[in-house]
Amino acid sequence: MIKIFLAALFLAEPYSVLVLQVNFFLLRRLLGVRTKGSERQGKVSKLTKGEMLMLNIGSMSTGARVIAVKNDLAKLQLTSPVCTSKGEKIALSRRVEKHWRLIGWGQIQAGITLDVPPAPHLS
Repeated sequence: MIKIFLAALFLAEPYSVLVLQVNFFLLRRLLGVRTKGSERQGKVSKLTKGEMLMLNIGSMSTGARVIAVKNDLAKLQLTSPVCTSKGEKIALSRRVEKHWRLIGWGQIQAGITLDVPPAPHLS
């Protein structure tokens, strides 16, 4: 079963998470994108509902669909569950010209967890 947890319960212990609420910061300019002549680097546009991003959480990379955005808070649906905890830092990347480019970073505020059944006891 999936259960929603309060931020107070999501402190020390890591959880398997499917949906994240993150506080994010976007870069002003794209990094690593070639410009012609005297052109300036492209600006990073705001997150839009429904767009796909790549998240790096610890050593794990996973896709994420933006469900909702309000100011500097975003709700993200992960393509595969990730074991993480509140306060962990994340990197946000967007597909630009067939390459994933860093567009910002954030911190996990809350999420929706998966109930993972306990491992069977071997006797």
